[in-house]
Amino acid sequence: MVSWSEPSDCSDSSSDDVSRVPAKMECTEWSGIALNHPARCEHRAPCEKFVAFEWTDSGRRFLGCGKKDVPKCNFVDWIDPEWPVQLKQALNTIWTMHEEELTNRLRQNVVNAEEVVKVMEEKRKMENDLRFFKVDFAKMVADKEDAITQLGNARLVISDLKEQIERKNLADKSDTNIHQVLRAKAEEERDQEKEEKVKLVQEMDKIK
Repeated sequence: MVSWSEPSDCSDSSSDDVSRVPAKMECTEWSGIALNHPARCEHRAPCEKFVAFEWTDSGRRFLGCGKKDVPKCNFVDWIDPEWPVQLKQALNTIWTMHEEELTNRLRQNVVNAEEVVKVMEEKRKMENDLRFFKVDFAKMVADKEDAITQLGNARLVISDLKEQIERKNLADKSDTNIHQVLRAKAEEERDQEKEEKVKLVQEMDKIK
């Protein structure tokens, strides 16, 4: 950390030359309200001690608005003079490298975000395909179950038809047997009549 000397009265600029308050960083050696310093902000209140953290002013101490209950004003009173040219160049180089690194990170984040978007789109597409597959699979299962049901019904119908055919065959066989019995009986009666006629003819011949 920079080793500071006591506050100097030779500030390089005043609040009239500053349009905004520079970014600040935490510093335990220079913090709190500067009660012993005569500077007053636009609220006419004692100023607070800050350390700048912004480009070539990084590390310079300054006094700014210390009000907590109202919006802070843009008052800035530099305690440290401007840094030497060599230090400014070094700080500028460091901040430039930082900005480039930040830009590269942002670009990489954009690339990563685009990759994430692609992955999410692919995931969404896969989920939609899976959803359609599930629907098709469920339909296929339902069709198969319906086909199995229809096959079972067809088997029942075929079984009923077979039973009806068997009953008909039995009935036909029964009718055939009856017809055969009746025919045999008729033939037997006819034979008997023939025999009786023969006997009658013989008897008539005898009588003659």
